[in-house]
Amino acid sequence: MLRSDPSFNRLPAADQQRVVRQLNQVNQMPDDQRQRRLARAEALEHMSPQDRMRVNNSARRWATLPTDRQALMRNAFRDLRSVPLDQRQTVLNSSRYQGVFSPEERGVLSDMLRVEPYQPER
Repeated sequence: MLRSDPSFNRLPAADQQRVVRQLNQVNQMPDDQRQRRLARAEALEHMSPQDRMRVNNSARRWATLPTDRQALMRNAFRDLRSVPLDQRQTVLNSSRYQGVFSPEERGVLSDMLRVEPYQPER
C-alpha cells in the first residue's frame, strides 16, 4: 500500500528506507507504546509548522543536555504525562519544578509535553 502512494514514491530512496524502517519499528512495539507514538504523531500533525519546529528544537536541546540532566528530565516527563493536560503547565511552573529545572529546561519539558497524550497512573 505504501509503495503505491505517489508522495512516498517521490521521496529519495534513503528517505523511503527510513520510513519503512520506522513503520516496522512501530509495528513491533507493544500496543500501549504504539498507541502513544501514534497519538504523538497525530498531535504533531495538527500543529502549525512553527509549533512543530518548536517541539523539534526542544527535542534537539534535550539531546544536548548532560546525561544526568536528561535523566532528571525523563523522570519529570514520566511524572508530568500522568497530569491532566489542562494542569500540566501549572504543575511544571510550581516551586517543586522551579527548584530543580532551569527556565530553559522547563520550556523544553513544556514543549515536549504538548504532544504527549495523557497517561493516567496505573
